[in-house]
Amino acid sequence: SETTLDRLEDDKIYVIGGIVDRNRLKRVAMDRANTLGVATAKFPLDVHLAKMSSTPVLACNHVFNLLIKCREYGNDWAKALEEVLPSRKEAIL
Repeated sequence: SETTLDRLEDDKIYVIGGIVDRNRLKRVAMDRANTLGVATAKFPLDVHLAKMSSTPVLACNHVFNLLIKCREYGNDWAKALEEVLPSRKEAIL
């Protein structure tokens, strides 16, 4: 998505995309969302991470945990990312 998710809002429903559409099914999730008029957004990884050694693609459980922690920490993405991202990603805030 071109839109960055800055804050979680109480009146929104968040759906986690479970299809990695950068290989065989390129853009299938994004195209479907656009067809249905569903808003899309990406996590603010580029805003809060100086470096990550691997791909920014996250497993669904990491996405879910980031949403929970971000909510728990009052939309503090940096704190949530620090706690949730696995060490193998070698993320530097």
